[in-house]
Amino acid sequence: MKRKVLSIFILSANLLNLTAQNMTNSPASMFGLGELSTGEGGIYSGMGGVGIALRGENAYNSANPASLTGLMPQYFFFDLGVSGAYEKYSQSGANNHSFNGNLNNLGAGFRIAPRWYGAIFMAPVSSVGYAISLEQDVAGTNGETVTSLFQGEGGLSKVGISVAHQLWKGLSLGANFSYVGGTITQSESQGSATETNSSYKHTVYVDFGLQYTYEIERDRSLVAGAVYGYSQDLLQDNDHSVSSSSSSGSITEKGKKYRTCLPQFFGVGVSYNTLRWMASADYKFVDWSRLESSRSSVSFHNQHRLMLGGSYTLGNPYRKPVRLLLGAGIGNSYLSIQNKTTTNYYLSTGINFEYRSRSTLSLGVKYTDQSKVSSGRFQGQKLAFFLNITFSEKTYRAKLK
Repeated sequence: MKRKVLSIFILSANLLNLTAQNMTNSPASMFGLGELSTGEGGIYSGMGGVGIALRGENAYNSANPASLTGLMPQYFFFDLGVSGAYEKYSQSGANNHSFNGNLNNLGAGFRIAPRWYGAIFMAPVSSVGYAISLEQDVAGTNGETVTSLFQGEGGLSKVGISVAHQLWKGLSLGANFSYVGGTITQSESQGSATETNSSYKHTVYVDFGLQYTYEIERDRSLVAGAVYGYSQDLLQDNDHSVSSSSSSGSITEKGKKYRTCLPQFFGVGVSYNTLRWMASADYKFVDWSRLESSRSSVSFHNQHRLMLGGSYTLGNPYRKPVRLLLGAGIGNSYLSIQNKTTTNYYLSTGINFEYRSRSTLSLGVKYTDQSKVSSGRFQGQKLAFFLNITFSEKTYRAKLK
């Protein structure tokens, strides 16, 4: 088993750059850290993003590290997920669309010792990907224009380990220790001249989770959960260059730094669980007040997200069950452009098929739209698809003593 844990670590390191690649084609990703990952994926990807108060015997739940203590101790669980999205954009009567996809999550959960559980994981944090062409009038001319092309790519991803301890029956505490890093490159081309800014951002980060399970009776329980992460500045290595295709000369220098950080956040959740039904609700607050903007028209607002989700089990709950998932959520964008922000809402659904040896195949779909969008402002809709496979291997009982 130790060899397989090491293999997952090596695979995570090799794929870290892959997840940092473009997972969006949204013009809004040119600001801040880009388009943020909501952390959805895995077995709960059709449940509206809930997860703080969810735990399962055969499900690795990345939303709360304390949930690891719910895993069956005699199994080693692997989790692999991919996602794709069709996005549609509109602004001032002009429409565009795109399709993209990439690795969404990779993890493995297992028992380390009595009351101690661990996991290794990798997931995207944010993604930048856009190409915007603008026609601008040239001052002092009779209607002449010049084309400006704005492009960006890259993003941040994380890789790390989780540790959880069952303090006593029903109460568990967990923590994620992760390395967050990635490169964001943005350029502006006008005529033969191109200006490029590249920023490699990275830091070490820790966040925490807590869960308490109250057994009402057999096959009925209430679970309450909480998560917290502190604000952490990102270290930056910035380069600024100007070049021209009409000459061989170019200028390269260190770029200007603006305060960039991972935000402080806290969240709470509750779930009600029976043999066939499960219902859950999460609230999450994210503080973006410390993030600085390089543009005077752009600022960052704190986020509030409310998520609801539920599932129903078909067939025999103990032998190859099928679970239907449904969820919804609402939250504001962390971007404010000219002191105006948008509200995002979404609906999701999915299905889980459990097959041999506690393994699960999960499919999810999520539709996202916006409200409170001012006339002439950018507006986008997204239809995202999730495919996740959780498979397990039974460990030797001698190793668990």
